[in-house]
Order: sequence, then structure tokens, then C-alpha cells
Amino acid sequence: MKLKINLATRTYLNTRQVDLSLALAVLLLGGWLLAQVVSAASLTGEQSRFREQIRDLQQKARAEGREVDEKEYKALLARVRFANQIIEKKSRDWLSLLGQLEAVVPDGIAITGIAPDAKEPGLVKIVGAGATFNQVRRFIENLENAPYFSDIYLVSQAELRISDKQRGVSFTVTCKAAHR
Repeated sequence: MKLKINLATRTYLNTRQVDLSLALAVLLLGGWLLAQVVSAASLTGEQSRFREQIRDLQQKARAEGREVDEKEYKALLARVRFANQIIEKKSRDWLSLLGQLEAVVPDGIAITGIAPDAKEPGLVKIVGAGATFNQVRRFIENLENAPYFSDIYLVSQAELRISDKQRGVSFTVTCKAAHR
């Protein structure tokens, strides 16, 4: 039996589906761009507000003809430190970090927690569970091979017992994630 197919008789590219996919991609990218612009505008507004406050305090000190005493200066520094911590927390691009993690998490691994380290910027603690230690090892190897993660340390691991027949491994990993 000899089969013959004439490819010229029918269009094999579903243009409606391709157009829909492209429109969806453009819509998603447009939404992401809008979110980035709003975030940048918000941070710029906060920065200008802080500059105004500093300028007002300097003018007030000059008008009073006195130096700022140590107590006021320390209180201002504490407020500035607090504001900088808020700005630092807002500047972390969590969607990018989640996308990067999605690329390295193998099947069989469940991430149960992600937390930034308050003391060291860029350091992230990842808590999760896997069915076997080999899956956890594969996850750590994927992290080590990814260009946006460095200083990867397995902080803890423990056997997880869900029932008599189900067992797993819980783990905690710390690593530095590329900022933005």
C-alpha cells in the first residue's frame, strides 16, 4: 500500500491559535510593563519626599540658628534606616525570583516557604520537601548550575513522615539570589 499526501490541499498552520497566543503574550507583557512603571514611579515619589524632608529639616536648623542635637540626629538616622529597609524590601523583584526558582525546581520537590534574610541583602531562605533525598540533591545541583543563584548551602534536612507508607525529606537551603 502506497500512501500519498498532498500538503497543498489544506492549511496546516492554525493562524487563529497563533494570533491568540501572540495577543495573550502582548497583553501579559503590557501588564508587567505597567506594573514596573507604577513601581518605579512610586519609588521615585518616595525618594523625592525624603529629599524634601531632609531639606526642610536643614532649613529649620539654619533658621533656628542651632545645630541639631545628638538625640534628634539619632532619631532621624533611625527613621532613615527604617525607610531604607522598606525601600529595599520593595525593590526585590519577587516575580523574577519565583520564575528563576520555577526553572530549577525538579519534579517531586515542593517549595513550602521563601523568605529574605533581613540582615544580609540578596540572601534567601528556601524551605521545602521532597519524596527522596535524591530529588533534594537534584534541586541543589540545579540551583548550583543556575547563573542567578550563588552561595548555596543546605542548612538542614530531616526525614518527613506523613503516614506509615508515605515518607519524604524536608529541607532548608540558603542562597544568594541575583537582585532583579
